[in-house]
Parts: sequence; structure tokens; C-alpha cells
Amino acid sequence: MQRLDRNYILLGLAWVVVGMIFGAWLGASNHMNYGNSHAHINLLGFVASVLFGLLHFAYPALRLSRVAVAQFVIYEIGILVLIIGKVLVDGGQETLLLPIGALITIIGAGLMLVMFARHTASTA
Repeated sequence: MQRLDRNYILLGLAWVVVGMIFGAWLGASNHMNYGNSHAHINLLGFVASVLFGLLHFAYPALRLSRVAVAQFVIYEIGILVLIIGKVLVDGGQETLLLPIGALITIIGAGLMLVMFARHTASTA
């Protein structure tokens, strides 16, 4: 059985390290135009991933969902694409990566909502 709780938390912690390094670079180089990218790395990458991991830990029934692994992969790929797109946009480039990544991320979060609603109804 997949340990999605551990995988989510590990990736979340990796995201916070990336966010901290990126934030240190922002402060040192005074590239404050990338502030929104920094926030997305930390909020969507770190906070949401760790919260999803804690939900999997607190509600082991989530792992029983047929879409649990797909949801994990979709969400994390969405975050990666979104953040790359956000960095490019904050740097002044036009790219479709940001809206594509946002859509993938929303689908991943929506799948988590559906999984939580379906697999925790009996524990309420």
C-alpha cells in the first residue's frame, strides 16, 4: 500500500526548502517581482502538500480510494507546472504553463475533496 501521507509530507518539506532558498535569493538580490512565485511555492507546494499528507495520515481510508495515487501525481505535477509558469510570468515572459498548471492543480485539489467526502462519510 502506498504511503501517500509520507510522500506528501516529504514533497511538502522539499517544497519549503525550495521556497526558503528562493526567498533568500529574493531578499539578497532585491528581485521582489518574484514575490508571488515565492508565495505559491510555499503555500501550494509546502502548506497544501503537508496538509494533504496529514489528511491521509488522519484518515487512512483515503488511501483506499482508487484515485489516491493519481490524485497525488496530478496535484504535485500541477504544482510544478504552475510554479514554473508563475516564475516565468513574474520574470516578464508570456507562457501557457501558468494557466495549464493552475488547471491541473485545481483538478488535483478537487479530487482530494471528492476522495475526502467519499471515504470519510462513515467516520463522521
